[in-house]
Amino acid sequence: MADRIRVPRLLSRSRSVWLAVGVAVVVAVAVVVWSLVTQPVAALVVVVVLVLVLGFTAARRTFLDTDDGAVVRDVWGLLPRSTPWAGADVVRIRSNNGGQAMLEVRGTGRRRAIYLPLVAVDLGGDRSQSPEFLRMLADQIERWAPERASVVRELRAQAEHLESGGAVGESPLARAHLRLGRASPEKSQS
Repeated sequence: MADRIRVPRLLSRSRSVWLAVGVAVVVAVAVVVWSLVTQPVAALVVVVVLVLVLGFTAARRTFLDTDDGAVVRDVWGLLPRSTPWAGADVVRIRSNNGGQAMLEVRGTGRRRAIYLPLVAVDLGGDRSQSPEFLRMLADQIERWAPERASVVRELRAQAEHLESGGAVGESPLARAHLRLGRASPEKSQS
């Protein structure tokens, strides 16, 4: 069995975000109950669709396969999709245009990429992967795809910034890949 390291999710630490999610869940349950009472057949379809969508979202996992040098994504342990670092067409850090910097890994001839969350500066608060995880990720990329040196440098710079006590919102990945609504140092000097 290959050594697999799960990629941590960047969950919000904001109380208001979790409160909003809780309210949304209560409202969704109320709508389903109302539908069951008034239109049982339609409600059954809604319940099945909600369970599948929520289950798919919650059960999606991403791993780093350190023995084979690959990124693996699966849902419920089924249909694993593996992209080797060495055979990837794209390995880059990019913004998702929603306040998160993600590592994009796209295999040769694949239309869809696997995204690993690295940094988030959004309504859910500023958060980042741990320095240990960032260094391990950089080591894996360097080992299996040494030509991706710029990505490795960015990951290590982020880890060093966090270890020195730097703020996530002012970190190298956040400054380079996210639009933070603040003037960057280069722009403010011109």
